Amino acid sequence: MKKVLLLSVMAVLIMSCGGRKGDKEVLAVVDGQKITLGDLKAKNENMGEQLFRLEENVYKVKGYYLNDVIDSKLIEIEAKKRNIKPEVLINQEVTSKIKPVTDEEASAFAKGKVPDNKFKEYKDRIKMYLSKQQEGEVKKNFAQSLRAKYKVEMKIKKPKKAKMEVKLNGDEPTKGDNKAKVVVVEFSDFQCPFCKRASTNGASIVKEYGNKVKYAFKQFPLSFHDKAHRAAEAAVCMQDQGKFFEYHDKLFENNQALEEADLKKYAVEVGGDAAKFDECLKSGKSKARVDKDMADGQKYGVSGAPTYFVNGEAVVGAVPYEEIKKAIDEALKD
Repeated sequence: MKKVLLLSVMAVLIMSCGGRKGDKEVLAVVDGQKITLGDLKAKNENMGEQLFRLEENVYKVKGYYLNDVIDSKLIEIEAKKRNIKPEVLINQEVTSKIKPVTDEEASAFAKGKVPDNKFKEYKDRIKMYLSKQQEGEVKKNFAQSLRAKYKVEMKIKKPKKAKMEVKLNGDEPTKGDNKAKVVVVEFSDFQCPFCKRASTNGASIVKEYGNKVKYAFKQFPLSFHDKAHRAAEAAVCMQDQGKFFEYHDKLFENNQALEEADLKKYAVEVGGDAAKFDECLKSGKSKARVDKDMADGQKYGVSGAPTYFVNGEAVVGAVPYEEIKKAIDEALKD
């Protein structure tokens, strides 16, 4: 919690210098020339995302303490209705319902966490911890029942995700309509296990939205995946043969077998020309295109894969398809 509080203080300091009044807010004047928040964002393309993350931390800290105060207020209201003091109500609905922690429960919790010869020494502390955990759960359930009984209107606003203009170079593999209202850009890594888990998201987007969405794939092989960059180069070569998405699926299906011989085998399996594939890999042209995609990703603040941009709004990680769908649906409404 201390870390979250520190981040929130940083966010307040940063936001006090801009963001609340929009991009036109003047942050400094140099020899009569104004410098605005918009000027900062123009020179630092990932600044909007950084500010969003800080604003999100402020939102989380406010929410943490707000929910605690709401629960206390609800307990006061319920106690008054029952004509008893709040502490009596807590005793009736929470404290009295906490069951003593048994030695067996403490032992089961300690297994694998505390050496057997130290269990007696830590037993009382473990019991206290488990009792507090139980108390928190009972209190939470009681508070939830009160929220269902009394009207609670949350006024705290969740910050909107930062958006940035993610430009396509024109040489990325794409699906959908070039004139679509929504553009989804995915940065991914063929050796990454999380990317493999999310590798069907692109196909799901195209299947569900058709020409309402343009989907583009950009290479972002991570440095600690030793086969990823070469696999990305191979995928670019297969794009030149019009077989990118077939090869994309093949690589993810076999992303633990990405040796040079494997890459060539997969190219043939999806109907590619082996000689053209070899020539492309040797030429180094595909390496340059992969490096260009990586530079683009870094420019937009991408640090991990997969990362999606839905009309410039970042969706980071191997998220469920529903999360990307939600972002697309919101973009279609704008």
